[in-house]
Amino acid sequence: MTPNTRRDPVADAIDYFPLEHYQRPGIYRRRIRIATSAGQARADLEDDPHRYGVIVKHNGERVIGVQGIPLRTPWSLCRDAVSVLDRLVGMTLSPDPQEVFRHTDGRSQCTHLFDLAGLAVAHAARGTAQRQYDIEMPCMDTRQAREARLSVDGEPCLTWTLQRTAIVGPAPFAGQDLRSMMPWAKARFVDRDTFEAVMVLRRAVFISGNRMFDMDRMANAAATGHVSGACFVYQQGVAEHAARERGSTLDFSATPQALLADLGA
Repeated sequence: MTPNTRRDPVADAIDYFPLEHYQRPGIYRRRIRIATSAGQARADLEDDPHRYGVIVKHNGERVIGVQGIPLRTPWSLCRDAVSVLDRLVGMTLSPDPQEVFRHTDGRSQCTHLFDLAGLAVAHAARGTAQRQYDIEMPCMDTRQAREARLSVDGEPCLTWTLQRTAIVGPAPFAGQDLRSMMPWAKARFVDRDTFEAVMVLRRAVFISGNRMFDMDRMANAAATGHVSGACFVYQQGVAEHAARERGSTLDFSATPQALLADLGA
């Protein structure tokens, strides 16, 4: 299968843990900030288990350099994924944040660094000076309906009522399933800003499942049971040696202002 036809690795790998694994009620929060300047775009992300950044250098037409910044990672070998980001060097700048998946295989990359690289490239192409996404997702019994919310630059943008992976409201999203909705979303939302917001919220909903279990109880990434080749660290031969970074998972339920605080206002 070529990079052009690969499915989203997180959607393929996601598995909602049963209720007995429930560990941390509260609110999952994720913040993404993208800033561009002449010849450069930087995208940063922080949530409970991650703090990453990516700097993309370009010449106005193509990517000429990529730097990954893994500041807080769930597993020790996640940091090594920065070495494969340079596979994006040479790609044409595109306003589509998913274009990176057509340039190289996302399964060999860190999902979060790769997503950030896609956002950085897209905002460099669109000429967006700055963008901030904030996501909040209450974590509770997944048998109950939940609301996932996304704001853009401080303004409410999307709210989805979810029953597990199914969106039950509002229109036009009602009836879509997070696992299979991306072709529909790309066809419906031709405006790249809107499509990107959908992409960002969907990813965050999947990652919010980290609150459902305690990774500090696991010796390495293989102990999660998800050695499926979905990303850099979940490859056979890597996951078994990717030690848990104990204490690296934080909780921003009551402190959203702390997200990306190291970047300043």
